[in-house]
Amino acid sequence: MRLSEERLAIVARSIVDTLLDEELVDIEIAEDRFIFLIESLLVNDLKIEDEIDEQASSWLLEHKPYLQEGSTEWEIAMDQQLEKLAIDRGYVIR
Repeated sequence: MRLSEERLAIVARSIVDTLLDEELVDIEIAEDRFIFLIESLLVNDLKIEDEIDEQASSWLLEHKPYLQEGSTEWEIAMDQQLEKLAIDRGYVIR
């Protein structure tokens, strides 16, 4: 995961503060519970992105072993594979 637990908590708090300050939501649960739910959604989303990233990397290593990891060609192929896997899962990446 790209974000630490502390950073996730800060992002979740910021999202909740914005939603409440701008009166975009009217919550009927405790604010702490709402923050926890937002943080959980963020964690789940990041896990999906990590899974897609792992699948794309594994696929490249198996199907294009001649590409040097980190090269421009690798990055282009990785981006293409990430996009394909994301579309297959109905997920929007980045």
